[in-house]
Amino acid sequence: MRWLALVFVIFLISVVYMTLITPAKVIEPKTVKADRLIKSHVNELIEPEIALNEHNNFELKKVEESTDEKIMRIHVLSDELQSLKGNALLNKMTNFWVECKSTHTCDGQLIELEKQLPYSLFKLLSDFESLRDEWLLASLSIPMEIPFNEKVNQVRQQYETVWGEYTDLLFEEEFKYYRFRSESRILQQVPPSEYIEQLNRIFEQQAATNLDMFFQSKSATFDYALRNIPNTYSEEERALLVRELSLLYLNEQETTDFYRRDLQIKNQRKEVETYQKQLFELKKSLESMRNNEYRTLSDNEWQRVYQDRIGEFKKRFFDYQ
Repeated sequence: MRWLALVFVIFLISVVYMTLITPAKVIEPKTVKADRLIKSHVNELIEPEIALNEHNNFELKKVEESTDEKIMRIHVLSDELQSLKGNALLNKMTNFWVECKSTHTCDGQLIELEKQLPYSLFKLLSDFESLRDEWLLASLSIPMEIPFNEKVNQVRQQYETVWGEYTDLLFEEEFKYYRFRSESRILQQVPPSEYIEQLNRIFEQQAATNLDMFFQSKSATFDYALRNIPNTYSEEERALLVRELSLLYLNEQETTDFYRRDLQIKNQRKEVETYQKQLFELKKSLESMRNNEYRTLSDNEWQRVYQDRIGEFKKRFFDYQ
């Protein structure tokens, strides 16, 4: 009996033990799986935020780099505006307004430049477009038929009215060229045999004034020399002088092109002269006819005849040419 009682007790203990242990083993995998789901969900929430922060930091870095570049560009522009002069300064200010308008950054750049430029130079830049328009409009009012030196004086007066203290800074090269042209007027007084010698002397005297922008090649010097040949020279004297100048300033191809163009111009000039002469003779003849065989016509009838004859002449002349 004792043996049976012992077996029964052992059986009860085993049942209790299995009852306690088995639920724990069933629950444990569920707990681990739940933990993993929670971690996965947390990662799904956190990782995009981390990625967004990293992206924002990268974009912020790009903005900072762009700002640094802008600051550097403003510094460079400020230095250039303060160091340039003449045509280079005019071009720089013109380009500034063209570029800043295309990027809609004019106001922002002007705010930064105001901190770095002398006030008068900043004022010149900020008002540049309106001043340029005023200057171009004023230039149209200068009479073309007045003597050269008087014209230069009027130009300076108008420039000073518009550009003030910056007239010489902006137009120094232009007025140097005007002085050079004034010096060149002496060429109108020299004989053909001394023309080239006097021309070279003028260029040597003006060498220090740096007229390169007006004479960027030998062909430009050749063109200038041609324009200043006096009208008092005979055709033979002019032809000889042109040949000597072409040997000095033109290469073979340029010489060929020049004489071809010169021949075309001469033919056109001859054609114009012939046309004007024949038209004058026709009008003179028609006036005589009006007083004779056409004297009975009314004014309206005569005008029709007159215009018909003139029209026929023009058609016949240009068709023939």
